[in-house]
Amino acid sequence: MRAVEVLPGVWHIEESYRDHCTLVCGADRAILWDTGQGTGDLRGFVAERAATPLTVCLSHGHDDHTGGRAAFARPLIHPADRWMLAAQDARRGGAAQEVGDLLPGRRWDLGGRHATVVDLAGHTRGSVGLLLEEDRLLLAGDALGPTLLMLGAECAPLDALRRTLERTLALPFDRFLASHSPRPLPKELAAVHLRHLDRLHTEPPSRPGPYGPDLRRSERKERGLRSVLYVHRSLLP
Repeated sequence: MRAVEVLPGVWHIEESYRDHCTLVCGADRAILWDTGQGTGDLRGFVAERAATPLTVCLSHGHDDHTGGRAAFARPLIHPADRWMLAAQDARRGGAAQEVGDLLPGRRWDLGGRHATVVDLAGHTRGSVGLLLEEDRLLLAGDALGPTLLMLGAECAPLDALRRTLERTLALPFDRFLASHSPRPLPKELAAVHLRHLDRLHTEPPSRPGPYGPDLRRSERKERGLRSVLYVHRSLLP
C-alpha cells in the first residue's frame, strides 16, 4: 500500500493496484473516502495518521471501493447505492453491515478544514463527491476521471451525467482526485467530458474486457486532455 500526501493532511492512498482511497484530516475529525478492495491494512494506515474521530464515506457502491469497509463501523453511502452493499454481504455469506446515509449537502467542520458532500450521479445513481472547501479540491471517486464508465444497471442515463457535469463545473474547486488516478487532475477535464457528450464517436473497444459485447467506446482530445467514455449500448440514443 502506497500513499502520497497531496496536501497537508490529505493522503491519496493506493490501497491496491490503481485503486485509491483518500484520508482527509482536520484538527478535530478525519474522513476516509472509500475503503478500496480490502487487501491492505487500511485501518492501520488510518490509525497512524488520524488520532481524531473518523467518519468513513463511500463514494459509490462498487466493491473495489467498498471492499475494506468491514474494518470500520457504520460507513456512510448514498441510499441509491445501498443495495449493492447488501448484495456484497449476501455473496460473502455474512450479516448485512450497518450503514448510514450520505446525502448531498451534508457538511463537516473537520477543524480548520470544511468538507461538503455533492451529487455526482452518473457512474452510479448514488455516486457522490466530497468538496474540500478551503483546499478547492474535489474527491470524485469514479464519477469523474480521465475515463468515465457508464456500464451497468446501476448507472444513471446519459442526460443525468450531463447535468452532473454541468453542476460540477459550477462548484468552487480547481483540481480533483479520482479513484483510479494517482495524482490530482484539472477541473477543465469535466468541461472536456461535457463537450465529448455532444460528439460521441462510439465503436466497439478493441479489448472489451469483463464488460461484455454491448460496450461502446468513444474518445476526445482537447489541449492535452483526453476524455474516454465507455458506455453500454442500451444508454445510447
